[in-house]
Amino acid sequence: MRPTVTVTRKLTRMTTRTTLGAQLAALGLCCAWLALPSGCAEETVTGEQRVHIVRNSDAPAEVGGISPDKQADIQLMLQQREPSVRKCYNDVLNDGSHDRTFKGTAIVLISLAPSGKDTARVTAVKSIGGTLKNEEVNTCLVEKLKEFDYPNVTNSGTMEYTYKFEPAY
Repeated sequence: MRPTVTVTRKLTRMTTRTTLGAQLAALGLCCAWLALPSGCAEETVTGEQRVHIVRNSDAPAEVGGISPDKQADIQLMLQQREPSVRKCYNDVLNDGSHDRTFKGTAIVLISLAPSGKDTARVTAVKSIGGTLKNEEVNTCLVEKLKEFDYPNVTNSGTMEYTYKFEPAY
């Protein structure tokens, strides 16, 4: 009985390989046949080959800006100085006109330029959105961010940073 089982297994493997090989060959012929009429070159009336050039319509990549490693340094610095920025939110929260529902995010856009010194020159800071719609907090936040000393950058650029504010109690 054992020799029969072995022969059957060998036959099954051979049949599978043969079938798979035939299928791949047929697939290759079909792909070659499909590719012939739809190439990027065509013949003219005189028999010359004419090639169509397809150009990329995307705009060229932006050169410059704040490098990713400098952005990481700036994000770390902003996280370390968050308590001074949080004061803008806490002052408005504690003025008595707001409750625990006064919370949200503030998104700022910080523009920096190289200064030739150890710190970057702040060219602009703008509040560009978020869910915390309070002009007093946003104005204070922008003014605080203008006061910070940022790590120097090699190219001028902007970066976005999001603050999340919520009551501590």
